Amino acid sequence: MKHVKEQRRHSRHRAPSGLNMRLRQDPPTEDDDLTLTCRDISRAGLGVELPYSIRPDTDVELWLQLPNQGEALHLFGTIAWCAEGAQRWSAGIALDLERTDGALWAARFDDPDV
Repeated sequence: MKHVKEQRRHSRHRAPSGLNMRLRQDPPTEDDDLTLTCRDISRAGLGVELPYSIRPDTDVELWLQLPNQGEALHLFGTIAWCAEGAQRWSAGIALDLERTDGALWAARFDDPDV
């Protein structure tokens, strides 16, 4: 089997324990403010578990409450991919770092003391 080199621009990190995350699709659905489980994080994206499939290219709005931090970060992104897993759906969310708290999120990876 041929090995494929990782092509991500930003390395992934395990999501911190205690990370709380809510998601709202755009346009909103009847399942607004879906609570998610986050598997991994990077400067430009998130790996999450979902209770159901969300179509790729769907815009989403996110609120991330980091452990031992003040207010939740308000972020925007797009579902990059979604695949069925054993018990839940897995998805990748590409973050739009130009909107709302995107710069604050990116700063956490640019300067580890932030």
